[in-house]
Amino acid sequence: MLTTMKLAAIASVAGLALTFASSPAAAECVMGSAPLFDPFAPYKDPGSIIHKESGFVFPAAIAGFSRECEMTTDFSGNNFEIGYLRDFEDHEIEVKITVVHLEQLNAEDHYLIVKPSILSRYSNPSTVSEGDYFVSGRPDIAAYQGIFDGDKDGVPWHFSVTTLDYGYWDARLAASYPQEIDAAAQEAIMELITAFQWQTPTAGHTQEAMP
Repeated sequence: MLTTMKLAAIASVAGLALTFASSPAAAECVMGSAPLFDPFAPYKDPGSIIHKESGFVFPAAIAGFSRECEMTTDFSGNNFEIGYLRDFEDHEIEVKITVVHLEQLNAEDHYLIVKPSILSRYSNPSTVSEGDYFVSGRPDIAAYQGIFDGDKDGVPWHFSVTTLDYGYWDARLAASYPQEIDAAAQEAIMELITAFQWQTPTAGHTQEAMP
């Protein structure tokens, strides 16, 4: 049975998803070209952006992906989204990463809430697989993933959403690309997840966003 707090959390994240889909708020984005000095010191990249509430770092370039310059955020800082793109044979692999504070929701709850919104963006969507997801090297992170097929503007498309439960913070990674580059795209996305997996967002982080 759903508790009052859990129902409130479901309504909150669903409402935020609708808000971001219709009227994203602008946030400053500074692009940089400097590569990461080492994977455990992202602050050495002058192009990085830090979500100050969670401390999550978003480099300008990582694992072959380039960060987009458009972000969505709410005024509380409890929901932040930024995108990454990677080109492959004249096609784009698009990834949206969201950091969100949720109460009383696990990775599967998070996934089930956002799944309808993800599916609504494509024609004739079908589920390829869904279930618990293991983040290599991070047994402390509970995760859930769904992989789908569909059509986008008449082109066969492949897309997925992975939700991760860090405790106070949750994260979501939504990937989208043409079906014809499926194998290469999945490899690229795994490289991106691997590059990010060492990070652990923390509650009450007070560091200012880096320029």
